[in-house]
Amino acid sequence: MKNLLLVVSIMVMFVHLSIAYCQTGSLPKELQEIAKKNGCKEVIGFYNRPGMIKPPYVYGYLPCDEENSAVFWCEKKGKGERRFYLMIMRKDNKCEELKCPGKIEWHNFPKGLSIYKDTNTTLENFYYVKDPKRKPPKAEKLKHNGILSEYDGVEELFYCYEGEWVVRIRH
Repeated sequence: MKNLLLVVSIMVMFVHLSIAYCQTGSLPKELQEIAKKNGCKEVIGFYNRPGMIKPPYVYGYLPCDEENSAVFWCEKKGKGERRFYLMIMRKDNKCEELKCPGKIEWHNFPKGLSIYKDTNTTLENFYYVKDPKRKPPKAEKLKHNGILSEYDGVEELFYCYEGEWVVRIRH
C-alpha cells in the first residue's frame, strides 16, 4: 500500500511538472492553429513567472467585431535559440486591412498583451522595430489602437505607423 501511494504521488508530481513545463493551452485553439500555419507555437513557460501576467493574446485589435481580430505571441525554436513573434490575426474581410506586416519578430521574452486606446499619446520615444536608429515624428498622435505588451513594470507599446511597426519601451 505504501508503494502504491508513493507511485501515485510521484505520478501526480510528474503530471504537474509536465503541465507547468509544456504550458499547452495558453492560446485559444483558433490562435494555436494560426500559429502552427505560420511555423510557430505557443510560448513555452509563458506563465512560469511570479506575479500577475496578462494572457499572451488579446482579441479586438482592429476596428471591427472583437472576435474577428486578435494579436498573440508565439515562438519558433532554432538551433539553440528561441525566436518570438507578435502575430496579428484578421479574419477574412471582416476587418479593416492592416497596413503593417502581420508578424513582428521580437527579441525580448513575451509579456502579457492588451489593446492600447489612448489617442492623446504621441510617438515621442518610439523607434522603428526594423531600424531602431530611425524615429517617427515625435508630435504625431496615435490615430488607432496600439498593442501593449507588459510585465513587471516593463512596457512595450507597438504601433502601426504608415505601414511600419514602431515601438516604445518603458521601464
